[in-house]
Amino acid sequence: VSMKTFAKVFLALLLMFSTTGINVAYDGNDYEHMLTIDQPWAPHTGKRTMSAAVYLAIHNGGEEDDTLIDVESDVAEMTTLHRSYEEDGIMRMDHVDTLEIPAGGDTALSPGGYHIMLMQLQAPLKRGEQFPLTLMFEHAGEITVMVEITGIGGPE
Repeated sequence: VSMKTFAKVFLALLLMFSTTGINVAYDGNDYEHMLTIDQPWAPHTGKRTMSAAVYLAIHNGGEEDDTLIDVESDVAEMTTLHRSYEEDGIMRMDHVDTLEIPAGGDTALSPGGYHIMLMQLQAPLKRGEQFPLTLMFEHAGEITVMVEITGIGGPE
């Protein structure tokens, strides 16, 4: 069994038994890419709500910049990166293709800023449940985390 396969299996088992905000680390093949995904969460939705946002923090402890290039989840028809911002007193939201994760830096996906949009939800997001979300990075590859469904204000 290769070390990469072992790491993926170990990560999957770790995620299965995680019940609160999680801290997932992934080491690239040569330890140049060390990403930590901290406390992924999404607020619960109503029965008629068709979209939701996911928030999390990414720390790049590696020596090289990385880029979040795509996101996927089975809970929605479409999963994309977005940025919210205020312009002329009006809140706006734009799709972004990628998100840079600087070496030695932190990138926050939080309310009012960058976030992951889940559009055309398969079912309402119920508080206390979790769902998998796969983040695809240019260098580190795929990292799957479990997203905690919380109240509107986030994790307590």
